Amino acid sequence: MKSDEIRSAFLEFFRERDHVIERSDRLVPKNDPTLLFTSAGMVQFKPYYTGEVPVPYRRAATAQKCLRAGGKANDLDEVGKTSRHLTFFEMLGNFSFGDYFKREAIQWGWEFTTRVLRIPAERVWVTVYTEDDEAAEIWEKEVGISPSRIVRMGAKDNFWGPAGDTGACGPCSELLYDRGAEVDPEATPDRDPHERFLEFWNLVFPQYDQQPDGSRPPLKNRGIDTGMGLERMAMLLQGKQTVFDTDGLYAMIDATASIAGVPYETRPVPYRVIADHIRALSFMLADGILPGNEGRGYVFRRLLRRAARFGRELGMDAPFLYRVSEAVVDRFGHQYPELVEGRTHIARIIRLEEERFAGTLARGMELLANVFDEMARSGEKVVSGDTLFTLHDTYGFPLDLAADMAEEKGYTVDRDGFERAMARQREKARGAWAGSGQAALPPVYRAVHARTGDTEFVGYETLECEGTILAIIRDGEEVDTVDAGEAAEVILDRTPFYAEAGGQVADTGNLAGSAGEALVEYVSRPVGKMTVHQVKTTRGRLAKGDRVTGRVDAERRRSTERHHTATHLLQAALRQALGEHVHQAGSYVGPDRLRFDFTHFEGLSQERIEDIERLVNAWIREDLPVNTALRPIEEARAEGAMALFGEKYDPIVRTVRTGDISLELCGGCHVSQTGVIGLFKILSESALSAGVRRIEAVCGAEAVEAVQEHERWLQQAARALSVAPDGLPDRVRALQEEIRKLQREVERWKQTAATGGTAADPERNAVVVSGVRVVAVRMDDLDAKSMRAAMDRLKDKLRQESVIVLAGACEGKAALIIGVTPDLTGRISAKALAAELAPLVEGSGGGRADMAQAGGKRIEGIDACLKSAPRAVERLLQG
Repeated sequence: MKSDEIRSAFLEFFRERDHVIERSDRLVPKNDPTLLFTSAGMVQFKPYYTGEVPVPYRRAATAQKCLRAGGKANDLDEVGKTSRHLTFFEMLGNFSFGDYFKREAIQWGWEFTTRVLRIPAERVWVTVYTEDDEAAEIWEKEVGISPSRIVRMGAKDNFWGPAGDTGACGPCSELLYDRGAEVDPEATPDRDPHERFLEFWNLVFPQYDQQPDGSRPPLKNRGIDTGMGLERMAMLLQGKQTVFDTDGLYAMIDATASIAGVPYETRPVPYRVIADHIRALSFMLADGILPGNEGRGYVFRRLLRRAARFGRELGMDAPFLYRVSEAVVDRFGHQYPELVEGRTHIARIIRLEEERFAGTLARGMELLANVFDEMARSGEKVVSGDTLFTLHDTYGFPLDLAADMAEEKGYTVDRDGFERAMARQREKARGAWAGSGQAALPPVYRAVHARTGDTEFVGYETLECEGTILAIIRDGEEVDTVDAGEAAEVILDRTPFYAEAGGQVADTGNLAGSAGEALVEYVSRPVGKMTVHQVKTTRGRLAKGDRVTGRVDAERRRSTERHHTATHLLQAALRQALGEHVHQAGSYVGPDRLRFDFTHFEGLSQERIEDIERLVNAWIREDLPVNTALRPIEEARAEGAMALFGEKYDPIVRTVRTGDISLELCGGCHVSQTGVIGLFKILSESALSAGVRRIEAVCGAEAVEAVQEHERWLQQAARALSVAPDGLPDRVRALQEEIRKLQREVERWKQTAATGGTAADPERNAVVVSGVRVVAVRMDDLDAKSMRAAMDRLKDKLRQESVIVLAGACEGKAALIIGVTPDLTGRISAKALAAELAPLVEGSGGGRADMAQAGGKRIEGIDACLKSAPRAVERLLQG
């Protein structure tokens, strides 16, 4: 069976058994701060087991995309070493929330395995938790498996969860495929060094709810959570030795081999790592995860650099991963349309990161060359594990490449020290892991939502309406009242207030009842579509059950609407001017401004920015109608509606159409005609991250104010330079050229003054130590560039058998530069001398054998530093 057939068969099997087939969730979990990535199929269902939210259905099945490459669920280091470990994989799962339990899960698991997949029954073994007599009895008495193929195992292997720090957990039963006694006649599932038994389906029986303190009370909705690795099952059914040889992953291997020209059979490990990592990277980008230096972005960058390093083992030094990403889209796009939508974006971001890594790798090689130079002087023969780890962790430099370069120089590497440093880092990462960065959601919100349900939002039609206070929350607990001067959170049955979402800020305004009033300062939707109003009571008292009138700040809302519709026009203009690869990567829409992050790969020229600005303003002047509608997601996509990368939408979505210019999926607030926007003005365009740009702009009255402010600046500059505004560019260019000429002249005078006597006769200031001339000169008020120029002239003059120390004060700090003529670098290192002298100015430094620099904060120590130079040189020569 092909992978697609296995997936379809699984979902259809459970559809026939009254399961709702739910779509895969994103790789970025919602409302779960304990997880970096979605690592299992049950993650999106966690609240259903605990009863924190109403359960919309009692049975579900999914094909869930999962990533285990960071945080506590991390298989990264195992990829390529084993036949089955992956960072990205698809998990097939069936779930029960307070409905069926062990009997049905076990019986259906057996039926699907033996009748649908036609795996021979005698090849299937099962494991159960040591204390789970119920599951063991079902397998033996009802399914009919021989007791000899039922193995009881401890909590390490057969007690699952939770996914994260808290939530559903319980005993489990695993189905294993016996690959035969010829693999290892002595093996059993609990003693299996040669992987004779391959686990392919885990049936978890969630019946406990783990708390932050480690306690495990019973779940409100005990149930079933199963997980079958699609790739692992494909390996079994397709008769392959590894998951990488199945139809799901081999397409990436084949694409890589066509570039590398190295047979897969001769170097399988690099191909396997590349295939896994490029699939993970492509899906991460499709879900809106971008490269960065922390959190998910750091994991992305680590995966890419690891794949690129393995590519170098196949002789591919130039960027190649972006080409292989095309194979990922071609292979999985039919199942995950977000890949097709992001095809260009995915390839371009990956290529940019590959090019960036090439530069980083070059810096690592330069650093390693310096390490070899220092070892040659010191006589050291082993590259330390800490040095190797720094190269690996900071520069992405592969250990094997460092070992090869060391061997060429006659050195060895401390692999054990490297592994110890890696182990320390992994332990530190586990200890420091504090979740995804989201705040944990207090349980009171879920409890209130379970009782009150969603809030009716009427804010599209009106900015004022009456509602009933259903609940009041204060300091994480429900209360009945809130008095004047107190802050609290109020939940109404209906509201005109827009809760912050989709980049649009929350409304503000007030609540007024017969007994009290309150300012509404912020509005959110922490659970489902329940709207929570953060209020501060200004008069009287608000109480649960009160009827109140909610009034939105109309001027603020209208200004926000102008900026939101302008954001849609901006995206349409960017796509028209730059190309179809432009997609939204983030936004902020407020009453004062808009910020739009978009995928693009170079900065915009001023001319291009003006073109975009003119286009948006032309559409505003056309006074185009802005219409909204609710429709099925498939219909909206078929019409070409723009959606956010990686966003998971409801089956029925709201679309916003602006004339024939723009159609987007959007739940925000908009003007009815573009003419209401008035004026659109771009304030700035800048780089946000690799492949992502940012535009900030204003509309309406804010745009008029921005234009007037720019005009004031222009007039002030013109008056200061005594020219008309249109003469400013020429006047500024003339001044810049005049400044450059003066700077060059000053530089010449400074260098002449600094080295006048010394350069003419450097030996006049020299002290001879053990046959070596030491020239130590004070040079104040010189920047680093000028001091290096002075050093170069002195070295040219002295040529050999000389050590030069220049020191001085510049901008309140001590500066030190040391030079050694080429014939002496084997006897004395400028870097070592800098280390000797820098403490005298309370500083530190570094460099090479022939040139080193240092800086310090104690300028009073400069003279002592120069006076100590000959003695320091003598110690180093004798040492």
